[in-house]
Order: sequence, then structure tokens, then C-alpha cells
Amino acid sequence: MAHMRTKIFDAIIARLAAIPEFSGSGKVKRARTSAIRESQLPALTVTWAEHQETADIRPCSGPNGEDGYDRRLPIDVIAHFQTEEPDIEFDRIAVLVETALGQAIMLDGLVIELTLSESRSFIDRSTGIALGVGALTYVADYKTVAADPATAAH
Repeated sequence: MAHMRTKIFDAIIARLAAIPEFSGSGKVKRARTSAIRESQLPALTVTWAEHQETADIRPCSGPNGEDGYDRRLPIDVIAHFQTEEPDIEFDRIAVLVETALGQAIMLDGLVIELTLSESRSFIDRSTGIALGVGALTYVADYKTVAADPATAAH
């Protein structure tokens, strides 16, 4: 059985892959293991590698009174692109991502709330040249039963 975290990632990826521009094979992936081919740009990578998930105990939250956890999972939606106008392109992609995820704040009941917490565009600090990458960080608040992280808590 899949961890609730995996279910949340799967739901986000499905929403992003439904955006026509990102519907092709390999255009939206979780935690890539190889470089993106230029022909696939723009593309999105969904990960939590830059952040840590936190959890607080939630007494008596399971169906039989079991303890659970209130969890906060930061999720980066990383946009990869190539353009002469990187800030404008990142903002264009951000509109697509924010619209898709803003219409699904509860991710079909998987989370209490999925909210945007920050956006950033990456540049080479020594040259000031845009790297063609930006990230939108979302936070998914959700609950699980402590002894079964695949089960949502109340």
C-alpha cells in the first residue's frame, strides 16, 4: 500500500500532466534520475528533496482511536525551460501550474489544504545569467494514522 505522500504526489502529477503543454511523455515527472532532453522543454519536476516533511502527534485520530500525525509536506514544482525571456517564461508557466493546483486545494480529499508558499527563479549568482529553472513551493497539510502512513486520519 502506498504512503499518503505518494498518493499526494500522484494527484499533483496527474493535475499537472493534464495541462495540455505538459501532457507529453516525460514532461511531468517526480524526482528525475536523468537530465531532461532539450526537445522535452518546457517540463516540470515534482519533488520534496529541498525540504523536509514535519509531523506532530495527533491523539485519537484513527478510526479506532489510534494516534495519528498532522503532517506538513513542502513540495517543489520545478519548471525547466529554455527562452530568451526567462522571467516572462517562468511567470507564464507559473500561471498554468497555479491555476491547475489552485483548482484542487484539497486534492480530492487527500489533503486538508494544498497552498502555495513561495516562488523563485534561479540565476547563476556569479554571472547573473538565468538558468532556465524556477520553482513553486506548495505545502500539503494532511493527516495519517501513526501506525499506518497509508491511511488518512480524521
